[in-house]
Amino acid sequence: MDQLSIGKVYNYASEENMKILPLWKQSISAIEIMGVKEELFSEEYSHYIVIHDALNIRFPESRDELNRRFCAQLGASVVRYIRKQGNVHYVRGLMAENGASIYSILPYTSFDLIENAKFPKNSMEERKIKAFEEIIPLLNGEKILDVGCGLGTLTIKIAAMKPDISVYGVDLQESLMKQCRFNAEIEGVGNIKFVAGSAYELPFEDAYFDVITCFFMLHHLDDVPKALKEIKRVLKPTGEVFVVEPIDHFHDIQRNPDDWKKLFIDAGYAVDVRKKHKLSYIKGFL
Repeated sequence: MDQLSIGKVYNYASEENMKILPLWKQSISAIEIMGVKEELFSEEYSHYIVIHDALNIRFPESRDELNRRFCAQLGASVVRYIRKQGNVHYVRGLMAENGASIYSILPYTSFDLIENAKFPKNSMEERKIKAFEEIIPLLNGEKILDVGCGLGTLTIKIAAMKPDISVYGVDLQESLMKQCRFNAEIEGVGNIKFVAGSAYELPFEDAYFDVITCFFMLHHLDDVPKALKEIKRVLKPTGEVFVVEPIDHFHDIQRNPDDWKKLFIDAGYAVDVRKKHKLSYIKGFL
């Protein structure tokens, strides 16, 4: 690379876990500025355009816009500025791997606001936000588990909104859990723990949680009944399970609310289901 590096990225992103790139939009990275005396970040601006090393992965053709944006000669991320600590700056939404070089940091200005900009919209993200806002107020109890927490965006939000509750997040990759812990630390959320583990073999004792959530996760699994039985094992007899699943996005099997209802009943739950915004909302209890 002929460009002069002005900084380095520190996070827990890797070639393996960056394949779930949309989840990284809410994750936090540290940028260490090196060899530059001028202040590149200012509290006058909430967002910045950061030019960085390209990702060492390729996405499917259906997501080619990600390849063009982040996997070509260079990557360009629009980030939200969080705060400064010495010569290290914390930002949210940097699509760069740990150790990547930074080449330019530009303020996102009024010149960049284009009201009628045209681009393919991701309706799934909008529906996720609506689902989160609807479900979070319903979560009560001493211990809450978020199964398939990804990069912990929802898990941290639950813990921040309910500081007197112990919140746990679980997902397969330890590297993801390290990033979750980093996100929570920078956001100052302490009532939360992240543990690597499988939905088929949760690393918790029987009847441990008052509430368990699964958001947009179960449709990724090969054996949903096995996962539901394992979730039931760690749920208290008086506990509740809240699940949200897309109807129009699936892998091998498309499931509607009635299909989810049958799966839960077969796994030994009583269940309420409803449909809204092309999503199945499922509430299970024992």
